[in-house]
Amino acid sequence: MTINTDKTENVTDAINTRITTREFLDKPVPTDMLKQIFETARRTPSGGNLQPWNVHVLTGAPLDNFRGEVIGKLMQGGTEKDTFPPYPQPLWEPLRSWRYKMGEDMYKLLGIPKDDKPARMRQIGKNFMFFGAPVGILITGDKRLEVPQHFDIGIYLQTLMLLAREQGLHTAPQGSWRAFPDTVKKHTNHPDEQHVLVGMSMGYANPDAPVNDLVSDRAELSELVKFYP
Repeated sequence: MTINTDKTENVTDAINTRITTREFLDKPVPTDMLKQIFETARRTPSGGNLQPWNVHVLTGAPLDNFRGEVIGKLMQGGTEKDTFPPYPQPLWEPLRSWRYKMGEDMYKLLGIPKDDKPARMRQIGKNFMFFGAPVGILITGDKRLEVPQHFDIGIYLQTLMLLAREQGLHTAPQGSWRAFPDTVKKHTNHPDEQHVLVGMSMGYANPDAPVNDLVSDRAELSELVKFYP
């Protein structure tokens, strides 16, 4: 499938054309468009109307400075303590197979063989460049939040992704930013009571990038949903 970079006319189209975009064009998102997306996203529902998200939107020099510092740390082998691990360990079936297949499908599109670990690591490293996107989003939350509030933040992310598609933009939700909580705090100056929960890249997708042809598989409806007539 070729990535759809048009604006969408309805929610169904936005969902069906949304992909996790891993290469963006060097094209700024108009400020008015960006502000409208976040203005509309204020209507995202949350349990008890807690609105537990704290959103930091980086563009221009602040974004360049942030990812430059992260990449510098990566190149020097620097690490920080993750806010949360990315997956349960060990990962069980069928979750393990879904994750493995998605990764292998991506590397196949990129022509990176299984034994080329340096190339695979370089691709992973692009996460920490926001995949070249002109907009980097970091979401922090109070350390006292419980699982239901984390659900709410996931709903907020989905709202942003669908609103972005409406405008012809694409996104990449990224849990990888939990691996650099100290650097996130330095560049967002969030309170000590908060920590980083998730991030997201946003911008105009590069339609010529092979990695953006990746459409991950989905389980059959019968495997996920039971209808009770």
